[in-house]
Amino acid sequence: MKDSSYHRTALFVAAFLLLTAVLLVAYGSWRESKPRFTARLVDLMPSPPRGWVLKEKPIAESAEMQEAVGELLNFDDGIFYDYISPTGDRLSVYLAYWSPGRMSHRLVAGHTPDVCWSGSGWRKTQSGDTSEVLPALPVGEARIFEAKDTPEYVWFWHLVGAESKRYGTGFAPPWYSPVTDLFRKGLNQREEQFFIRISSNKPLDTFLANGPLPELLSRIPWPKP
Repeated sequence: MKDSSYHRTALFVAAFLLLTAVLLVAYGSWRESKPRFTARLVDLMPSPPRGWVLKEKPIAESAEMQEAVGELLNFDDGIFYDYISPTGDRLSVYLAYWSPGRMSHRLVAGHTPDVCWSGSGWRKTQSGDTSEVLPALPVGEARIFEAKDTPEYVWFWHLVGAESKRYGTGFAPPWYSPVTDLFRKGLNQREEQFFIRISSNKPLDTFLANGPLPELLSRIPWPKP
């Protein structure tokens, strides 16, 4: 009899805590913070170095947008550019920005290359992060994808407020992410967001010595620690 009463009490407490967490997330999703970023994403793009060509591409051509057909990503601003070197090397830059309250960060996290590129016929052959090659910046994801025996080297970041968001699943956010987000970020669940994806047909660290990449990275409004 005591065991039965104990189990009922434990279930009640668990249900109460879960309901409380859901209500707090809902409340946190209602509150909005003020944006830090008030410029245009195109203003972050450096001019091409001498001999390089800068080519604007329709953002609908990005794998993230192609996979989001029927699901509105609803960003405030988005750009997609290719830098082409004199030797034909390509550096692709895809940037998107959401003002506070514009979009759920969990939905944005469901459109990373891990999800969208894999759904567009690319095969992920290597996973890591940017901590060693870019130690002064927030940690981002580093990937190598391959399609038709052609590799594509990718770095990407999902910036949510003052955090570089990483769920560590290698895929979309897990089902329990609303609860973990509550404990990590508190009630403020409607912060501004950036998605930054840089990719190339060559290893990205080879562009750190020259070309537009160092200046581009210096212009991005990284969150302060």
